[in-house]
Amino acid sequence: MKITVLVVTYNRVDWLKKNVSSILSQTRRPDEFIIVDNASTDSTAEFLTDVSLKAGNVIVKRLNDNLGGSGGFSIGLKIAIDRGADWVWMMDDDALPYPSALKEIEWALSKVGDDVGVVLSKLVKTSNAIPKRKIVRARVGTFVGFGVSAKVVKKIGLPNADFFIYADDYEYSLRARKNGFRMVKVYSSLIEHKDWIRQKRLFRFPFSKPSIPPWKVYYIFRNTINATRNSKVIGLAVRGYFFIDRYVWGYVDPLAKPYAFRGFEDGLRGIEGKTVDPKDPKWK
Repeated sequence: MKITVLVVTYNRVDWLKKNVSSILSQTRRPDEFIIVDNASTDSTAEFLTDVSLKAGNVIVKRLNDNLGGSGGFSIGLKIAIDRGADWVWMMDDDALPYPSALKEIEWALSKVGDDVGVVLSKLVKTSNAIPKRKIVRARVGTFVGFGVSAKVVKKIGLPNADFFIYADDYEYSLRARKNGFRMVKVYSSLIEHKDWIRQKRLFRFPFSKPSIPPWKVYYIFRNTINATRNSKVIGLAVRGYFFIDRYVWGYVDPLAKPYAFRGFEDGLRGIEGKTVDPKDPKWK
C-alpha cells in the first residue's frame, strides 16, 4: 500500500520546517512526500530545494500564483493519485504530526472495511497528549490529517479549487459521504495543530469569534453556503445561521462586517474563485 503525504504551504517557512521534520521523522515513513508551494515570497523555495536534494522521496510543486489551500490541495492530490498513491494524507504547513501518527493511520486501515474512503487524524493542542487506539465514525473532516483513498478521488474528483480557502474540506467530506464512502477518525493518530484550534479569540460579551484577518471572513461565509448548496436541509440551516451570524461578526469585529455581508450574498449567488485577494485585502 502506497501512502503519500501531501502538504500545502504559503509564506510560513518556520512552520514548514517543523512540519517537514515531523513528516520525515515518522516511524512509518511516507512512500512519497509532496509539498505544494503556493508561490511563497519568503525563503520557502530555498528551503524546499534543499529538502528535495537531501530526501529522495520529496516532490516539490511550486505554483506561479497563490491558489489558496483549495487550489494547492486539488493540484497536489492529482499529482499524488497520478503517481500511484493508494492513500493520500493531507495537511497544512503548520500541522505537527506525532511520530507514530502515520503508523496509526496504516493500523486503522487494516481494521476498517472497504467502504471507508476517508480516515482522519485527531487534532490536539499539545505535543504530549496520550494517544488512544480507538476508531469512531465521523461525518466531516478538515484538511489537516485528512487521509483519502484513491478510489474516492477517482469516483468524486478533486477538492473544489475555486473555494480558495475554507470549507473545501467540508464540501469534500459531504461529497464523499453522498457517494457512499464512510469516514472514520483515528484517535491514536495525533497531530498538534497551531492554527484554528489555538487561535486567540475576539471577545465582546456575549459573542466570540476566531481572531483572523477580516478578509478571510468573506470565504467562511461564501464557501460554507456554496458547500451545502446541494443539501436541502443542511443548506437551509446554514443560510439561516449565517443570515444572523453576519450581524454577529459585524458586532465582534466591525472591520469584518462588509466581508461577512458580501460573502453571504455571493454564497447565495454561487460565486466562486479568488474574489478577495490577500495581497490587496481592501474591499472593492
